[in-house]
Amino acid sequence: MTRYARPFWLLAPVLVAAWLTVPAHAADTESNLDGTWSGDWMVQGGVPDAVTVRISYEDNGTLTAKFVTPTPMDCTVASYAAKTHTVKLEATDKKSGDRYTLEGKLSGNEIVGTIDTGTHTGSVRLIKWTFLAPLR
Repeated sequence: MTRYARPFWLLAPVLVAAWLTVPAHAADTESNLDGTWSGDWMVQGGVPDAVTVRISYEDNGTLTAKFVTPTPMDCTVASYAAKTHTVKLEATDKKSGDRYTLEGKLSGNEIVGTIDTGTHTGSVRLIKWTFLAPLR
């Protein structure tokens, strides 16, 4: 083995890892947000609470969203910043008057960030529902 072969083998794992992560980030687009996302959010020092959000990317370029849980509410703000992969959703619970703001980063089929209700803030992790056809 020559002395020049070693540096390549030391760099090979780094190059493979970079090659594998590029498709995941390249796939993070507004249209990939379309679907149902579920997970939980936890107020600091509290217990996890279920969160489900439906996000739709309309043909006219509009992003719309709706909280299904913890309480059904239509989002008045639904945005996605492609450069930073940041998702922002805002909705108001008509019963309590609490304004929910979800801000998170999209990475593949996962959104990780925070939810703030004005009185409570907690971390949130949502995973996109996917369907795989049965094997035949």
